[in-house]
Amino acid sequence: MIKTPLLYAIGVGLLCAGQVCAQTGGNTYPLDPLSAAEMKKVVQILKDSKTTTGKDIFNIINLKEPPKSEVLAYKPGMHIRREAFTSFYDYSKNGITEAVVDLNTEKVTSVKNIPNVIGMGLEADSVANIIVRKDKAWVAALKKRGISIDSVIHRSVFTGDIGIAPIGHREQMVIARRKKNNVDIEGLMAYTDFTTGKILKIVDEGNAFSDMTDLYYFNKDSVKETLPAPKPLMITQPEGHTFAVNGHEITWQNWKLRYGVDNREGLVIYNVRFNDNGKERSVMYRGSMPEMVVPYGSPDLFQATYNFFDVGEYRLGQGTAQSLTPGADAPENAEYMPAILHRENGTPFQVDRAVAVYEEYGGVLWRHGTVSRRATNLVIKYYTMIENYDYAFTWRFKEDGTIDVDIELTGIVEVKGVHRTSEMSMGANKNDLSYQGHPFGTLVHKHVEAINHQHFFVFRLDMDIDGAQNNSVMEMNSKAVPPGKDNPYQNAFYVDDTMFMNEKEAQRDVNYQSARNWHVVNNKEMNEFGGHVGYMLMPGGQAKTFVSQTSLLRKKAGFLNHQFWVTQYHENEIYPAGKYPASNKVYDGLPEWTAKNREIGNNDVVLWYVAGITHIVRPEEWPIMSVHHMGFTLMPFGFFSTNPTYGNSNPEFIKQQFKPVEKTQPGSDIEHQ
Repeated sequence: MIKTPLLYAIGVGLLCAGQVCAQTGGNTYPLDPLSAAEMKKVVQILKDSKTTTGKDIFNIINLKEPPKSEVLAYKPGMHIRREAFTSFYDYSKNGITEAVVDLNTEKVTSVKNIPNVIGMGLEADSVANIIVRKDKAWVAALKKRGISIDSVIHRSVFTGDIGIAPIGHREQMVIARRKKNNVDIEGLMAYTDFTTGKILKIVDEGNAFSDMTDLYYFNKDSVKETLPAPKPLMITQPEGHTFAVNGHEITWQNWKLRYGVDNREGLVIYNVRFNDNGKERSVMYRGSMPEMVVPYGSPDLFQATYNFFDVGEYRLGQGTAQSLTPGADAPENAEYMPAILHRENGTPFQVDRAVAVYEEYGGVLWRHGTVSRRATNLVIKYYTMIENYDYAFTWRFKEDGTIDVDIELTGIVEVKGVHRTSEMSMGANKNDLSYQGHPFGTLVHKHVEAINHQHFFVFRLDMDIDGAQNNSVMEMNSKAVPPGKDNPYQNAFYVDDTMFMNEKEAQRDVNYQSARNWHVVNNKEMNEFGGHVGYMLMPGGQAKTFVSQTSLLRKKAGFLNHQFWVTQYHENEIYPAGKYPASNKVYDGLPEWTAKNREIGNNDVVLWYVAGITHIVRPEEWPIMSVHHMGFTLMPFGFFSTNPTYGNSNPEFIKQQFKPVEKTQPGSDIEHQ
């Protein structure tokens, strides 16, 4: 039976008549993430019901978010639907199992076995070392290079469609590296079936670099502070911060929103609203970064498998997440929020400083002459580490209604061993891969090449401009008027708005020449000037993929076909490469969804923005990469009828500290301004 919000509320009201409705686990809002107690309860319920075997590895233990209509209809005190979604697998079996647990009734309400798909992993896939050590041919291949099996460790990456195992088997490409040496033994790889526990095929390219080398790899325990720190620059708020945090709800100035940390997507922003002169107006229902891919640009086999879906394959490394570093990852005035995550064995753990919330100096808000206003921003920041790379995701809410989304890339770049010791010796080292004398990376140390690669982050933005319905998306392109009677001085240009009516029309790319933006509008709500209220998505720096349209990767990462997509809202369409992108010969995601070509004009719409960067590594980025920023902006366009910050005041302490400039000053014979 489908429950409308009204019928659901009436039913709950009858259940709760004469009593206070109990909230599971102390939660007071339908989107609150699972607590540690709830996670433990979920695992126990699955175990007691014999849904799990005890040997299962958990991909995900997450809140199963209630239907959007229920969340939007929720009022404080109402009963909360409280369900957990779980996904898990056993190495010895093909496929994975999904189960839903009702925490209110403490029962398993659904179990779904999905064959021929491969679940996520990171910690548990350390079994690679156990499997290959038992293979005589692998031991012999190492010995041929003068390397003992006892002197190496192994790591592995998913093979996807490059693999040779049966569909649904957990296959990975395994490679060795010497202990305490962070460069691989190049040219030796093993297709390994983790489901059967056997090597399927060894690839031995004898000419690749496999010597020992001192590559000056980053080691946190040996970092030396040899340069003096600058004099203190201290950020203080003697009267406390302006924002208020109530559970997972944050209010600040005219903004009200919620946040959560998802065990797959990381930081999620919910129910973003702006108080416009006493009227609370919706902007976005849910914003997150549900998938990313990092393709590497060297043509060798192992690099071809280096196409990490860091969310769908490794859930952003959250099984090994650590706290933020105060004063560096976020300023000293930040307030830190904890998050409950889980290991792959299902055990919950708490990251005490998972999310930083703080106010920052935002420069000038607006200015004319001597009348100027100081900008202050609300910042919500989340950092994660996925093996060698570190990423920060920052949502910055500004007083004028603008939302900036910023990505920070740092950590350790991926490297490979090469024969050459100088960029000038490329031609002398025929065994190093190149194209017409051009290498596929940059030397950052002798025998160490940092590989050319790209990063693509897919953001899912469920925009609800003044409500979930009646939203549409227009593309804005600036165009020059052709010279002639309509443009006699050849300087005129205009904005051409194109409304998207279906999903295929809305598969678009960035165009900086036409200053292309995308405008989300409410078809029924107008501003004072008869324009549709709306927000526009303004792209930041961008990159197009170098991965061929006909490649195996593009089948998996079909979202790379365009930088901007729009879909009709569907609660199960969250992951743009599908739920299980590690699977071989299984395709799902944005291209498959939009093939339905559903109507998006005057509807509940979701925007998908693919932010990309091409990283040609510099020697200055070794052994640690300085932070690189990229992102995009959501800016009100017609949402307000005037500047909403026109009445803003500067902080009182600034007025007291800096007095107005006097034109005539003692001891001076000139006028001052």
